[in-house]
Formats: sequence, structure tokens, C-alpha cells
Amino acid sequence: MRAALALLLVVAAAAPAAAQPMDTYGLGSRSVALAGAVTADVEDFSANYYNPAGIVRDGQLRLSVGWFGAYHDMSLNDIASNVDPIDGIVAGLNVPGNIGDFRFAFGLAVHLNDQRISRTRTLPRQRPRWELYDNRPHRTFLAAHVAIEPVPWLRIGGGIGFLSFSEVDLSIRGTIDIGAPERGSALEHDVLGNLITIRFPQVGVQVQPTDWLDFGAVYRGEYALTSALQAEVGEDGFEGPNEAGLVTGSLYVPAYLYLLSASTGAYVPHQLSFGASVRPIPELRIGVELTWLMWSLYQSPIGRTDIRIDIDVPPELADSIVIPPLENTDTVPANFADRVVPRIGVEWRPYDGQDVAVDLRAGYFYENSPAPVQADVYNLVDTDRHAWSLGGGIELRSLRPLLPGSLRFDLHLQYAFLPPRRMVKSSPIDPTGDYVAQGQIFAGGITTEVRFE
Repeated sequence: MRAALALLLVVAAAAPAAAQPMDTYGLGSRSVALAGAVTADVEDFSANYYNPAGIVRDGQLRLSVGWFGAYHDMSLNDIASNVDPIDGIVAGLNVPGNIGDFRFAFGLAVHLNDQRISRTRTLPRQRPRWELYDNRPHRTFLAAHVAIEPVPWLRIGGGIGFLSFSEVDLSIRGTIDIGAPERGSALEHDVLGNLITIRFPQVGVQVQPTDWLDFGAVYRGEYALTSALQAEVGEDGFEGPNEAGLVTGSLYVPAYLYLLSASTGAYVPHQLSFGASVRPIPELRIGVELTWLMWSLYQSPIGRTDIRIDIDVPPELADSIVIPPLENTDTVPANFADRVVPRIGVEWRPYDGQDVAVDLRAGYFYENSPAPVQADVYNLVDTDRHAWSLGGGIELRSLRPLLPGSLRFDLHLQYAFLPPRRMVKSSPIDPTGDYVAQGQIFAGGITTEVRFE
């Protein structure tokens, strides 16, 4: 059984390459440059993430496409953690309509990773992992929304986000040569993988009591992307088309192995955001926001494993073939805590001409880590995050007859500092030992938007 068990462990530990980058790095260059403090007045394609009510805000057809990338420099005890970079294409559109004075709009946004559609990775239970940056950003995101404006000062929007996760079934049949498992075994296997789509809700509202003051609120539903591997070597009861066994010389011993490995590859909590924006002068916009992240409901990535081995040992070999004791493992609680994330973004328009407009932007947010100090044998590593962003945009307005509207280019750069956090173990013989986690993240992107009048 050793060869079959090794194959199962390889599949379980290195499953097909699966989370949502918008929750970590934002969507769209303008919104990221403003540190995500846009719930109150967002109106471009990124409204499909930040606040779906905004897709009906200006009543214009908008088409957007862009690129995004992030590089991680993280370490444990000054040893690089090698957290994978992430990059991809972002795109979206807002399509307005009206019935008389009643205005409505449809919106769509997508983030396509360059390297993978979905990634799930199950690590050994005690291995340190950067919990919010390992699997979580590596996801394809798709969202579709509809919004209405029942009165000029009120907008309401809602819709659904789509993500996917994987399930794998593995069946193995044949014989394993006890004396020479690598050369003498004859095994066949079937692998069935499924990519399963899940949906989660997003609803929002924008209130604009005056031309210079806006308020907004949005709810984003939770989702958990699970991964499950179910593997069988042989047949339960020792008879059937997938029968397997052990051989030594001319002796054949029926055997059966069952393995179930289930874990949560990525989890995003319920979120409630409340924001406001003010324009003290027409050229200046200041936005502030608070986001409540319900991390206390976090589903731990340290999953459960069920394993069972049955061998039909003949009486004459009862002393030679001994089944080792096997222990199943259960899910370990993460014990995360709720957090409130403050954000601020400032946008200034130094030039606003008939043909060209120029915008400059800056933003900041602080995210207090929801993870407790990792004092036991498990290591869900995380630290606080301070993120500063800068950006700018230029809008070309006089493009007729080539384009009946405007063309806009936006750029953003973001730097995140993860201050050192010391993890002190409660046991002096902990296999990992004490360590200091710290890091930094460099991100950037560009978005192009065509707006039709």
C-alpha cells in the first residue's frame, strides 16, 4: 500500500492550482488610488464591487479594461516566504437605460488571473502560511448587477458575484508488490475533477442630498471556497471492478484504502461598508469610509482528514502483516476576530478644460490583523497592514467624430507595509518555534475607459 498512499498524499498536498483579489488589492485604478473609499460616489465599472448602486449614477455607457499586478516581499525570521505574485486583466461595463423619467442600469465586472482560473492548495497542518495572501487572491472574479434611481437623490443596486472551487475524486485499482513496490506493482487510476461555481450577494445604496455631499452603504456576502479530495484504493468489501491488493510471490492479499481530505481554500467574511464623500470646492473630493469585516465567522483552512485501511489478512500471515494505527484529524478553529477598516481618499482636479481634464489622487487605509498570536502548533500567519496609494488620470474629451464621448486613462501605485509581529509559542518544544513575521507589498495597475455620451 505504500506506493498508493504516497500517490494519494501527493494529490492531496498539491491539488490543482484557487480567492478574490478585490478584497485584498481593490478593483480599478481610480478606486484603488483612493484606497477604496468610494462607496458613496463610485460610478465607473468598479461599482460592481464597491457599490452596485453607482452603476446608474451618471447615465452613460462605460466600457473599461485594464491590468493589475502585485508583488509580495514577506518573510519569517528574515527568511523569504516566497508568496506568489499575482497579476491579471480587469474589465467591465455599465449599460444605462430609462423608461420615461425612471432610470436603471446593468453592470458587469470581471478579474481574470493571468496564470490560473482557480487555485486550491492544502498545506501540512503545522506549516506556517500567510493566511490572507497565499490562496485568497488567486481567483477569477465575475459579478453582475442591476441598479435603479427611483428619485434623483437615491440609487439602489444589487446583484451576484460568482466564484469557483474544485473537487477531486481519485480511484486506484491493481496490485502492489510488497517486496518491490516501485518495480513490481501494477496500478491503474482514474481522476475526476470538478470546478463548481458558487454565488454570493452584493447590495448597496447611494444617497446624494446635495451636489457636494454623498453617502453610501454596501453589503457583500460571505463565501467559502472548499476543496475536497476523496480517494479509494480497491473496493470496500474487497470485491468489485476496482479491486486492489498486495502481492508477494504467488500470494495475493485483498486490501482497501479510503482517504478523505477536506479543507477551506479561501474564505471572505460578511462585509458592511459605510462611506461619505464631500466636495468643499468643485475641484476637490474627499472620501472617508469604514468597513466592518466579520472575521469571527472565519472558516479555518486547517481541514479534516479521514483515513481507513482494511487488509484481508490470511491466518498464516497474521503475525507478518500488521495494520498500523491511524488517527483521523478534525478541523482546527482559527479564532479570528471582527475588525473595522478605516479608509480615506482624496482626489484633486488641477486642470479641467474643454478638451482635457487631469486628476491626481491619494489614499490610505489601515487593516488590523484579525488573526490571533499563533501560540499553539498551528501557524496561520498574518500581521497588520498599512496601505498608501497614489494615482492619476487624464480624460480626453474632444474626440468627435472618431468617438462620441471621452477616453480616459487612469494609473495607480500602492505600497503596503506589514509591520513585524512576533509569534511566541506556548511550548518550548514546538516544532516551528518562535518567529517574527513581516513584509511589504508593491502593487500597481492601469485602467482605460471609454465613455459614450
